[in-house]
Amino acid sequence: MVVEIIFIVATIGILYGKKFFWLNFGCIILYMLVTLVVTEWRAKYFKNMSKADAAYVQKATDSLLNFETVKYFNAENHEQ
Repeated sequence: MVVEIIFIVATIGILYGKKFFWLNFGCIILYMLVTLVVTEWRAKYFKNMSKADAAYVQKATDSLLNFETVKYFNAENHEQ
């Protein structure tokens, strides 16, 4: 993909002049920078969401196992 972008920008620069070369080059650089910044910004929210989801799954699993253990040993009255 990078090679293709280089060829396209170079071709535009050769066929249409330096003005369009720098315009396309600048747009591609700006696009890459914005993509990196937004990706890093979203990554922190994704990490927090993953931690919260892992904590939820852990608690749900523990609750289910505890429920099954109580049912297995027929200890409902003792738990109440």
